[in-house]
Amino acid sequence: MAFTNKLTLAEELLLITLDDESGTLLDSISPFKYHIAIAASLIMELTLKGKLDLDEKKLFVVSSVDTGDPILDQALAEIVAEKTSLATTEWLKRFATRGEDLSNQIIESLVAKGIMQLVDKRLFWVLRTRAYSATSGIEEREVKARIMLLLNSDEIPDPNDILLVGLLKAVGIFSLLLSPSELARLQNRIDEIANLEEINRSF
Repeated sequence: MAFTNKLTLAEELLLITLDDESGTLLDSISPFKYHIAIAASLIMELTLKGKLDLDEKKLFVVSSVDTGDPILDQALAEIVAEKTSLATTEWLKRFATRGEDLSNQIIESLVAKGIMQLVDKRLFWVLRTRAYSATSGIEEREVKARIMLLLNSDEIPDPNDILLVGLLKAVGIFSLLLSPSELARLQNRIDEIANLEEINRSF
């Protein structure tokens, strides 16, 4: 089964981690872990696009040419402007401090693509809050189905899915997507896939 994947890792992560009812981050997900995962998704995407490379200690710029994605290009420009070569963990911390702002930018990107929409919500009937929901939910279902298919097979994953599994593991969402028995059965497979990429072991 194949799905067309035109979304970035950050966009896929956000679609899966937002509550379908409230349109906000799932209560069980730690904002700290989520912001680290958002930061990691940007670095991961830039490595997939051949802009960055990394080893166990440092992050290296391979190409400073823009990707065409404003969020990624902003992150790339900041890394390029840094005079010293920093550890991947340092960049994760730096971007994570702006996690909420980055998350809002990613949501705006999904809204612009027609994948999400802003809905009017009232909290306790008095306080108004911004909430978002998937326009059709197709993209979210396709991402989840792709990952579930991968976990339940011996298929060799592509780099994008390896990194996404690592992100989902980091925020702890598999305990929500899977029943306790399914999680116990698939935990080794999740760990195996996530550990295929060095950056998944950096956060």
